[in-house]
Amino acid sequence: MRNAFFSELADLMVHDSRIVFITGDLGYKLFDPLADIDPERVINFGIRESAMVGFAAGLAKTGMLPFIYSIVPFITLRCLEQIKIDLCYNRCTAVVVGVGGGLTYGTNGPTHHGVEDVGVLSCLPGLTIWTPCDSQEVRACLRASGDMAQPAYLRLGRGGEPLLHQPDGPLPDIAEPLVYGSVEQGMIISFGHILHEVQQARKLLRQRGLEPAVVHLPTMQPFPQRRVAELLAAGGPVLTVEEHVANGGLGSKVAVVMAESGLSQKLRRLALDRGFPESCMDRQTSLAWAGLDPVAIAAAYQDLAKRN
Repeated sequence: MRNAFFSELADLMVHDSRIVFITGDLGYKLFDPLADIDPERVINFGIRESAMVGFAAGLAKTGMLPFIYSIVPFITLRCLEQIKIDLCYNRCTAVVVGVGGGLTYGTNGPTHHGVEDVGVLSCLPGLTIWTPCDSQEVRACLRASGDMAQPAYLRLGRGGEPLLHQPDGPLPDIAEPLVYGSVEQGMIISFGHILHEVQQARKLLRQRGLEPAVVHLPTMQPFPQRRVAELLAAGGPVLTVEEHVANGGLGSKVAVVMAESGLSQKLRRLALDRGFPESCMDRQTSLAWAGLDPVAIAAAYQDLAKRN
């Protein structure tokens, strides 16, 4: 996803002179292709993320289109006030790009884990939140940025995520949920690159005679409430899976839709609810520890289906 982001951004920079890339002192070699296009539009701001957002807001007010890039907790939690006031309140067209969503920076520990970002940023009015699952959806998000009239947050993995869309097919529609299978028997709903683990869990469930649909949300804000309500109306059990804390996350939003729609089927939320890990683990080990690996996801849905 990260490589696709830089590849697509480089292509866009050639044709759109408004684009400026701003980073907080990381990943230098990744930026070389951008600097080759126009070094004056690639700015290393140093470890000053809050000031970086304010600077980007100023650029946006002059008609530029800044992309503000850093690791998820540094570019979201560390400068939440600046995103709220400088970007959202002033309706500045800029894209905040967080790399390492979820547990992607597993071995770096909680300082680098990006597991509260979607819930926190969902509180801010006028902010689009993109949660792509693979490089094709990242490209679709970037192409949508050129027509924006408000700020956006783009949540990336770190690199090496499986490609879930056809590489030479049309870019996916990121505005609406993507549905794999029939929702009549129930569904597993997720956002972001944990879709890969969800799809693996679905294969395990098929071997056990269960056929839930998988629903993926490339955009978490504005939340596609009407479409989600239509899918939930099928009435089967619902499991939400997110590489994110439970509070303010996907499961909470789905529960609200169910309550407001008068739906009563079984719902279970799988999220990061065990607190801080006591050791530094890679992403796959971290997912297993959190109960978010394919085996745990399949077991959770199977148990839910028995109780429905």
